[in-house]
Amino acid sequence: MATLQGLDRGLRALELVSLTSEGLTVADLAARLEIDRAIAYRIVRTLEEHGLVSRQGKRVRLGAGAATLAGRFQHQLVLAAQPVLQELADATGTSAFLTVAHGARECVPVAGAQPTVQHGPVQVGYRIGVRHPLERGANGVAILALQPPVPGEPEEVALAREQGYGVTSGQLQQGATGIAAGFEVAGAAGASVGVVAMHTFDIEPVAARVKEAASRLASLGNA
Repeated sequence: MATLQGLDRGLRALELVSLTSEGLTVADLAARLEIDRAIAYRIVRTLEEHGLVSRQGKRVRLGAGAATLAGRFQHQLVLAAQPVLQELADATGTSAFLTVAHGARECVPVAGAQPTVQHGPVQVGYRIGVRHPLERGANGVAILALQPPVPGEPEEVALAREQGYGVTSGQLQQGATGIAAGFEVAGAAGASVGVVAMHTFDIEPVAARVKEAASRLASLGNA
């Protein structure tokens, strides 16, 4: 099926703008899209009228409308993730949670689920909405593992990138072990789904369940 050329160019322009923190000039966009500068100006003007980009001097940056759409997507993601989280919690007998990156250095759990049947004497009640540094806790480590390697990164991040999931113990709560797998999500630097428990469990089969849940949640953003 043929695509709409104007819409395709507009969406590609929006993606290019989103990838640069300092923004792009119209000339930059024209060159990268391989189109005439006058067409690039019209694309920018159209996106600007819808609040998706804004011009600050000569540079084009994301507008408030893009943040609004991203926020709506994350809200929809939370709703769609709930049954996936419940299945993960019931299958593993642990608390399951969904976390998204909050800026470049923090992450925040946005949804959670408890197993229908309690396993072990103590169940972890994950604190939804409480931010913490990305490098602490399996959920943040899994998000960092989505990014390219950097010098001096924590060993847990490199291992999570290799295995496809992160494991930490006692970093956010004494005695608690967490497993999480990261996935890409629109409007954020990354997201992760994982589990946490106070009781001992077999890491490999639980990790396989966590990775499967991450794959299902990632597909929601690509549907």
